Amino acid sequence: MVLLNFLYFESPIGIIRVEYAESGLHSVRFVSTKGDNHTDDLGMEEMIQADLQSYFQNPEHRWESPIARYLGTDFQEKVWLALRMIPAGEARSYQEIAQLIGQPNAAQAVGRANSQNPLLLRIPCHRVIGSDGSMVGYAGELWRKEWLLTHEGFEGVNQQMTLFADGE
Repeated sequence: MVLLNFLYFESPIGIIRVEYAESGLHSVRFVSTKGDNHTDDLGMEEMIQADLQSYFQNPEHRWESPIARYLGTDFQEKVWLALRMIPAGEARSYQEIAQLIGQPNAAQAVGRANSQNPLLLRIPCHRVIGSDGSMVGYAGELWRKEWLLTHEGFEGVNQQMTLFADGE
């Protein structure tokens, strides 16, 4: 049994709870309330805090916190690896990810794997949009997805949002 440590981080878009062990990150998610941190690995806690702080200061920050192995199925891991290859400031569709992993008919399965990503931000599932450019599903809520994409410099968000700015 792996004993998980956890920390809370106050970001510009809400409180983030991170669960981790010596092997790496197990969960990064937004929560509504902040609790007390618990760690038996101060070095890992400091690395995670530094990664989060750096990401919100510079979206092109390269994460150093390791990811725990075997957080999902082989298919999910393949999708999540593809997500990590999307540069900050860019987005891909579910169909593009399906093609990238060599399974062009698996766009819906890619969407399911994306929705089950346990490491929001670290595995940037917010960089996946609908094939028509629309904002679709995000476990951290769509307004955060929009904020994150804008923070990273993705121009498609502003174009899409201005289409509806007048309430038409």
